[in-house]
Amino acid sequence: MAEFENPYAEESPFARAHFDCPNCDGKLWEYAIQRQMVCEDCRSVFPAGEIFDAQARPPTEA
Repeated sequence: MAEFENPYAEESPFARAHFDCPNCDGKLWEYAIQRQMVCEDCRSVFPAGEIFDAQARPPTEA
Protein backbone atom coordinates (compact mmCIF):
# COMPACT_ATOMS: atom_id res chain seq x y z
CA MET A 1 0.00 0.00 0.00
CA ALA A 2 1.30 3.45 -0.87
CA GLU A 3 2.07 5.82 1.97
CA PHE A 4 1.09 9.46 1.89
CA GLU A 5 0.79 12.37 4.27
CA ASN A 6 -2.63 13.73 5.06
CA PRO A 7 -2.26 17.49 5.75
CA TYR A 8 -5.71 17.55 7.41
CA ALA A 9 -5.06 14.75 9.89
CA GLU A 10 -3.49 16.99 12.51
CA GLU A 11 -5.55 20.12 11.91
CA SER A 12 -8.85 20.89 13.60
CA PRO A 13 -11.80 20.98 11.20
CA PHE A 14 -13.22 23.90 13.20
CA ALA A 15 -12.35 27.53 12.55
CA ARG A 16 -13.44 30.35 14.81
CA ALA A 17 -16.02 32.45 13.01
CA HIS A 18 -16.42 36.17 13.55
CA PHE A 19 -20.07 35.85 14.54
CA ASP A 20 -21.97 35.77 17.81
CA CYS A 21 -24.52 33.11 18.68
CA PRO A 22 -28.09 34.35 18.15
CA ASN A 23 -29.18 32.44 21.28
CA CYS A 24 -26.59 33.39 23.91
CA ASP A 25 -24.09 35.79 22.24
CA GLY A 26 -21.29 33.22 22.61
CA LYS A 27 -18.71 32.87 19.85
CA LEU A 28 -19.47 30.58 16.92
CA TRP A 29 -17.09 28.03 15.46
CA GLU A 30 -17.52 27.06 11.82
CA TYR A 31 -17.39 23.43 10.75
CA ALA A 32 -17.05 24.09 7.04
CA ILE A 33 -17.18 20.46 5.93
CA GLN A 34 -20.81 20.23 7.05
CA ARG A 35 -21.60 23.92 6.49
CA GLN A 36 -22.53 24.37 10.14
CA MET A 37 -21.63 26.67 12.99
CA VAL A 38 -21.48 25.62 16.64
CA CYS A 39 -21.62 27.93 19.66
CA GLU A 40 -18.75 27.44 22.11
CA ASP A 41 -20.99 28.33 25.08
CA CYS A 42 -24.48 26.84 24.57
CA ARG A 43 -23.42 24.26 21.91
CA SER A 44 -26.30 25.24 19.60
CA VAL A 45 -25.79 24.26 15.96
CA PHE A 46 -26.81 26.51 13.07
CA PRO A 47 -26.60 26.18 9.29
CA ALA A 48 -23.76 28.47 8.18
CA GLY A 49 -25.95 30.00 5.46
CA GLU A 50 -28.50 31.07 8.08
CA ILE A 51 -25.82 32.92 10.06
CA PHE A 52 -24.35 34.55 6.95
CA ASP A 53 -27.83 35.67 5.82
CA ALA A 54 -28.62 37.11 9.26
CA GLN A 55 -25.37 39.09 9.27
CA ALA A 56 -26.02 40.45 5.76
CA ARG A 57 -29.46 41.85 6.68
CA PRO A 58 -29.59 45.41 8.01
CA PRO A 59 -30.66 45.65 11.65
CA THR A 60 -34.37 46.18 12.20
CA GLU A 61 -35.59 49.15 14.19
CA ALA A 62 -37.73 48.49 17.24
